[in-house]
Amino acid sequence: MKTVLVTGGAGFIGSHLVDELVNRKLNVRVLDNLVGGEQNLRYFHKEVEFVNGDCCNRLDCKRAAEGIDTVFHLAAHAAEGQSVFTPVFNAKTNLVGSITMLAEAINAGVENFVFTSSIAAYGSQKKLPIREDAILNPDDPYAITKKAFEDYLHIYYHLTGIKPYIVRFFNVYGPRQRMDDPYRGVVPIFVNKCLKGERPIIFGDGLQKRAFTYISDVVEPICDVVGRKSLVDNPVNIGTEEVHTVKELGEKIIEKMHVNLELQFIEERTSDVKVTYCDMGKARKLFAYEAKVGLDQGLDKTIEWAKKEGPQEFRYFNYSEIPKLTSKTYTTKKI
Repeated sequence: MKTVLVTGGAGFIGSHLVDELVNRKLNVRVLDNLVGGEQNLRYFHKEVEFVNGDCCNRLDCKRAAEGIDTVFHLAAHAAEGQSVFTPVFNAKTNLVGSITMLAEAINAGVENFVFTSSIAAYGSQKKLPIREDAILNPDDPYAITKKAFEDYLHIYYHLTGIKPYIVRFFNVYGPRQRMDDPYRGVVPIFVNKCLKGERPIIFGDGLQKRAFTYISDVVEPICDVVGRKSLVDNPVNIGTEEVHTVKELGEKIIEKMHVNLELQFIEERTSDVKVTYCDMGKARKLFAYEAKVGLDQGLDKTIEWAKKEGPQEFRYFNYSEIPKLTSKTYTTKKI
């Protein structure tokens, strides 16, 4: 039986991926520093091997990569807006950590390296939906690290033969997503606000359009890409083509949670992209991918889980490397 490694396996997407890999009868090892996912250890199957370590530490990566066939690299600090005022932290965590893991995977003779990139790597695009052949135009330091590491994978594929599989997904939501994080994830933020009896906040008019992807529609294809020759060093979008406005999302969540609240509209954030969603043609053609869970069903499952967890206090990242670029949204704790 093959052994696979999931970095960031205690996180939101990572813990669901671990479940899927266990269901597929694989031996699973997890490398995680538990900065953001300690609460998800309770979901792990008893046979999952856990390594408490950091991708920025070469010894931890070396220990985790030993005897591994495939690395699923999810470890990252995924907060685009926050990365603007913490560029050093962002680069160290997301790029240096990724390169370190790649280097030790190569040294250990790992065959496959699956990287979860992001729609953020595309940046602002005029042509929608976004196809994989669009020129990457990242708008923030987080997105830059995603693009940069894709380039590293391309180079080391040709230098060493390690097979990179790059999946770009977007606006993923579902159970286990942190509700106490004010920097990312509009779905858990809205749900948590409702649990707290507070009005969900929308920046601008709420007509920003997004495609919200339920967690199961991400973890299954992450597994499915491995071994497909057509996807080696060939990035692919993963997500749904079902587009909704942020206002519509907020209204749905309020209705489903049966709370007597109204949306609160405040000044827009200049960094917010108005409309963004991806084309699924390549995934559909190369491995028959189709998103299965619509927004209503996904929200029902997410809200059911969230109610059991209860309301959470938002945890702000009280650290800035460039204070004058720190958004007032976070310094005044508007969320």
